[in-house]
Amino acid sequence: MSLRNRLILPVIFSSLIILAGCGSGTSNPTPPPSGSFSNTNFSGVYTFSILGEDAGSGSGSVLAMAGTLQACGCAGGNISSGTVDLVDNTGGTGPAAIGSNSTYSISKDGRGFAQLQITPSGGSAFEVDVDFVLTSSSHGLITRYDAGGTGSGTIDSQNLAAQGDLVNFPFAFMLSGARGASPLAMAGAFSLDGSGTISPAGIVDINSNAAIFSAQALSGSVTVGSGTTPGSATLTTAPFGKLTFDVYTVDSSHLKLIENDGVAILTGDVFTQTSASIPQGNLVFTMSGLDLSGSLFAVGGVMASDGTSLIPSGSEDVNDGGTVDGGGSTAVPNTFSGNFSTTGNGRFALNLTTFIGGSAFAAYPSSGGILLLEVDTTAAAAGTNNAGITAGVALPQTAGATVAASQGYGLNNTGEDILGGWELDEIAEFKTASSGGGVTGLIDDNDGAFTGSGTLGTSNVNGTYTANSDGTGSATISSNSLQEVFFYAADNSTALFISVDPNQAALGSFQAQTTPSSNQAATAQPRALPMLRVIPHARAAKPNSKGLIGPGR
Repeated sequence: MSLRNRLILPVIFSSLIILAGCGSGTSNPTPPPSGSFSNTNFSGVYTFSILGEDAGSGSGSVLAMAGTLQACGCAGGNISSGTVDLVDNTGGTGPAAIGSNSTYSISKDGRGFAQLQITPSGGSAFEVDVDFVLTSSSHGLITRYDAGGTGSGTIDSQNLAAQGDLVNFPFAFMLSGARGASPLAMAGAFSLDGSGTISPAGIVDINSNAAIFSAQALSGSVTVGSGTTPGSATLTTAPFGKLTFDVYTVDSSHLKLIENDGVAILTGDVFTQTSASIPQGNLVFTMSGLDLSGSLFAVGGVMASDGTSLIPSGSEDVNDGGTVDGGGSTAVPNTFSGNFSTTGNGRFALNLTTFIGGSAFAAYPSSGGILLLEVDTTAAAAGTNNAGITAGVALPQTAGATVAASQGYGLNNTGEDILGGWELDEIAEFKTASSGGGVTGLIDDNDGAFTGSGTLGTSNVNGTYTANSDGTGSATISSNSLQEVFFYAADNSTALFISVDPNQAALGSFQAQTTPSSNQAATAQPRALPMLRVIPHARAAKPNSKGLIGPGR
């Protein structure tokens, strides 16, 4: 299937000024934004997690955050309490208290801003700011939004789970981060007994900077906390021994883990495995990884599954360090095929032929999508599909999936500013026109926090999009130069995308907004998604020139 002739969504719009090296990144946004959100739609306990980059000197450190906060749901915008873990290569802070002097504000279009006053045990208080967009009263996309660091993740209202609620089904998980300066990702599955012990033994795949530990036995435990107090987990494997985590609950089917032992920096999501199978039909996907030169790449596309053992066809777009689909004046997607088979314990072996990004993957179906981790152990021929580290998610595509007209969307984009050599994270809200394929909205950037000079501002979104009958599409906007994304709709509420801008390698999602409600129990929860994140890796202390970006894998 062809994913071309689509064209192109407004994602990275305002950051373009920064990427082009001119202007301040703000464009005199036109207030007020439209919508019916307010501070009253942010009420109760919310659980969040973020993975990104610290604002250190030299190579940027991986930064992980996970926590809970108690929002008042009132006009005053008070956060009365909470708990948060912050971890980088200097150690960790947490679980630390979020003070009652913390505040938030929600604009009409659902974009939110919170100032979290954090007091670590025995340490001095400090502030961390986060920027987010709500798609309902119960779900949103979030970034760190200050000069101390940057990163992306998700935020969800909490429906507290009891320990006994976790014994009814198996779980799958994906964790990513770094060990020292090297990228690290883990994916696996387990079940819990009534005390929270993993029983029987679970299974885990580990990719540690392309060193593969495949289908390893997993032991340990997972216990949930109460309210804003986290639970705890241990995951023990032969390669690393025992790793310890704090556990923040979304509900009985979704947990967030963050490592707190200093061995590595890992955070991610745990989802139920209600049906451990790879379904028949189309799967939309995005993944990120590192090419042979160490440059970040992002891939996205659609693959077909026969529901039994074959991937008869697939098509992917590739942004390798800003070079899209191999370069040239016309972008041409790469085609591939493959097969899959169950290996037991909720794990599948997925093998892809001529896929750019890897040839062998561990696949774990879950309520958050099919979690994918590269487990190549040998380099393939012709310099393609070399053993490396690639990870992401695939979502079943429903019939008629599209980006709709007259709809508001929340958007999160995360990746690498190629010119600057640092991480870029963005939050936006945009609305599609009732006709004509136009979009308007507002976007916030955190670009350059690596140097301690994050560009924090709000810019207008103005652009166009094209949605095809197969759920693929694209969008574009001009602002000093061209910004583009290719997107892949999973259903009418969720689309994955990759940036195809030459100045960045990035991926993300946009999710349809529903009418906000202060009654969260009555609010439909959108499709649960894992944190969509790029593969963390060491970055140069000084801006890279475009000429230093290496060829594709």
